[in-house]
Amino acid sequence: MEFPLPDELIGSIVDHLDVPSLLRFMQVCKLFYSIISESAQLIYKIELFVSHMEDNEHSSMETVNRLNVLREYNRKWNDLEWTSSGSIPMTDGCWELSGGILAQVIHGNALSLVQLPCKLKDIPERRWSVPFDFRIHDFTLDNSQDLVVLLELVGTFPPNVSCKIHLRTLSGEQHPRAAETQITYTSSSLHATVSFMIQICGNRVAVLFYDRLFFELDRRSTNPFLVWNWRTGQQELYVHTAGITSYAFMTEDLILATIIRSDSEPALQILRASAHVDPIRSLEETPCICELQLPKVQGEVEWLLVRSEPTPTWKPPTGSGVPFYASRKDYIFSVFIRAVVDDMERNIVLFLPLSTLLLEVERSHDVPRRNVPWDAWGPDGTRIISMQPSETWICYTYGMKFVQHVPWNNGYAVQVYDFNPYAARKHIKTAVDSPMPWKHLAEESKPAGRREVFYSSEQVVTRLPGRVATIALAHSNNSRDAAMIGEDHIVIVQSNSATYTYMAM
Repeated sequence: MEFPLPDELIGSIVDHLDVPSLLRFMQVCKLFYSIISESAQLIYKIELFVSHMEDNEHSSMETVNRLNVLREYNRKWNDLEWTSSGSIPMTDGCWELSGGILAQVIHGNALSLVQLPCKLKDIPERRWSVPFDFRIHDFTLDNSQDLVVLLELVGTFPPNVSCKIHLRTLSGEQHPRAAETQITYTSSSLHATVSFMIQICGNRVAVLFYDRLFFELDRRSTNPFLVWNWRTGQQELYVHTAGITSYAFMTEDLILATIIRSDSEPALQILRASAHVDPIRSLEETPCICELQLPKVQGEVEWLLVRSEPTPTWKPPTGSGVPFYASRKDYIFSVFIRAVVDDMERNIVLFLPLSTLLLEVERSHDVPRRNVPWDAWGPDGTRIISMQPSETWICYTYGMKFVQHVPWNNGYAVQVYDFNPYAARKHIKTAVDSPMPWKHLAEESKPAGRREVFYSSEQVVTRLPGRVATIALAHSNNSRDAAMIGEDHIVIVQSNSATYTYMAM
């Protein structure tokens, strides 16, 4: 086929297509196929899409080299082959795993930070500590913005307690982009046993103040939830009501909240983090776009926790030079549900991608507070699996992957679940010499047998595709508490030896 344009110009034109259109364009004729298949830029674009990665525009690496690194990176994940490993001493303070950094509180008023290495991306291991002049009760960090948010409680319990939210850099200085050095929240509902759920997403920092003990004794107890613009110090959302147990950002403006109503019915609410200065004191008043019903549980729901990492606005720090990173166009939320059924504790995890949630947001654009029954949104867009993730080491979800540690052959192993729909179609075991074979999840997940009794209906069926692989751990006769996952790492928590052991790409 002759075409009145140079091949290079055709390649530049089709580079403006999205990947599904580009793949269709390849099928038009042999000429277009050869133009695309011989272009490192276009093949890199396609493989980023299939790998669920995004290109880092700040990297100086040549496109051909980025493509080669991406292919090797995918091969190592598909074979679960690790380039390096190491150990980090565990402290008894609070901790965080975010952006490839494992941080811990030491001596009550300092942070110990370890940048986990990745040889493929040329990220070295780096260890440093940062002291502060106050006691740290909890913290989180966002290394893409060089931001650490630290919580300090001052006063006496109750009722004169304030929470000071400090905004610092990873070197401990006052953050230059913050209008105020700290944000202060005062409430009579703060107790000595209060815990915090903190997230940073772009210009917003959100804090859920919750007390698991009080909540389990009295479902009417409130868990104050606040969102501030950390750059201006302005409060943007304040929900002071019973029912909200956890949250995760979907976008910088949309928040997924888990709720348990007074009748023990679990549900998900999609909230808009827009300006609501006055406290909202009932779930019915929340700025809710839609409420997604979950299947009815037989017993009483004790806890509901949603997790997703990293937050939607996260990108590698500008100076890191990494060639690519996990795409934020779609990613997995894991919703851990614990219930008591027939006097026995039962646990399941609901996996749902951002694309499933955004579809319901789109359908709700002209329906205020749309209430969506489970059967209308859940079966084809989610996956329910019976498992019990750690309630302490909760960094088990990253991008499209989830990890858990399990007993295995008289020892322990970690299981990695991958819900990337393109990865699930390939890299499944096809040869006897595959070192770490992935297996397809069953086409459907549904309750079966007494051990699976959880829901009131036996017709709770979910079909989100995925794959799973198992990694037997060396010296697996030793006790292990949990597994955590990052973009380039799996971290094994070993409390009996007081260490974190990481495996790095």
